[in-house]
Amino acid sequence: MRPRQMVLVVLAAAALAVAPVYLGAYYVYILNLILINVIVAIGLNILIGNSGQISLCHSSFMAIGAYVSVILSTRFGMTYWLAAPIAVAIAGLIGAVLGYPARRLSGIYLALATFGFLQIVQIVIEEFSDLTGGVRGIEMPKPSAFGWPLNNDHRLYALVLPMTLFMVWVAVNIKNSRLGRAFNAIRQSPYAAQALGISVARTKLAAFVVSAIYAAVGGTLLAPVVGFIDPNEFGVLATIRHVTFIVVGGLGSIAGSVLGAVVLTALPEALRGVKDYLEVVYAIILLLFLLLMPRGLIVIWHLARDRLASWTNSTRKVSVEAPVD
Repeated sequence: MRPRQMVLVVLAAAALAVAPVYLGAYYVYILNLILINVIVAIGLNILIGNSGQISLCHSSFMAIGAYVSVILSTRFGMTYWLAAPIAVAIAGLIGAVLGYPARRLSGIYLALATFGFLQIVQIVIEEFSDLTGGVRGIEMPKPSAFGWPLNNDHRLYALVLPMTLFMVWVAVNIKNSRLGRAFNAIRQSPYAAQALGISVARTKLAAFVVSAIYAAVGGTLLAPVVGFIDPNEFGVLATIRHVTFIVVGGLGSIAGSVLGAVVLTALPEALRGVKDYLEVVYAIILLLFLLLMPRGLIVIWHLARDRLASWTNSTRKVSVEAPVD
């Protein structure tokens, strides 16, 4: 990471750390949702944007993380700190089970397979109501840390922010690693990647597992933040929102995932008057970006960054060339 980028990251993290001091409970709640959606968007972008695999079941792995952590906490008496990692591990295992046969599929066939998995998860949640609460939903008790109850949005923010920063850091390292380069290789050309000695099947499977883990982490954080979960939180409309995050932000970009999640999570606040039609608005936004700006908002970010760098360099050049009295 370049020094300038490091400075921006540190400043952003510092601003996020002090933000709750100046915000009311509701806006901290929205900020928690934004950070959770950042994690979810990054995970989906690793699968779709970096490795080129279509998935319509990202919300299902989020549901697995949320429901397993809640069930282990409420039905089996586990602490949140034990239930959450187990839930993430189970989601990763299920991601591997799904990804193993799906690694041989592509395009519309992969989309249909993942959509079928989404429907299966919805049916399981609704049918096993004694365990999951069914369509009525299930309540998640607030966790505690070292005897300090995380019973409000400000305190939960102390859990969500560090986890989000950690997951972003992990994503940056994955992208810059050999695995990240393998993801991009199979997205560009699976045949060329195979010729270079990259195992296409293993790489696709790894992308599924990583994506499932990211979604599950988001689910385990969402459960205590909202305090109550039901199947509607993780259905088809949720998947559309997740895909919209990465298309609007920018496919294959971590910064684009962050931009998309921030803009589209905050969007309902600006569109309260059309709340009943919010999903239609998401669909229209998705279509417009696919047609008019397929590379996403990250293009604007890159243009602004390049303009700033150009202006900075020209200012330095003028100051160096200026005559000395």
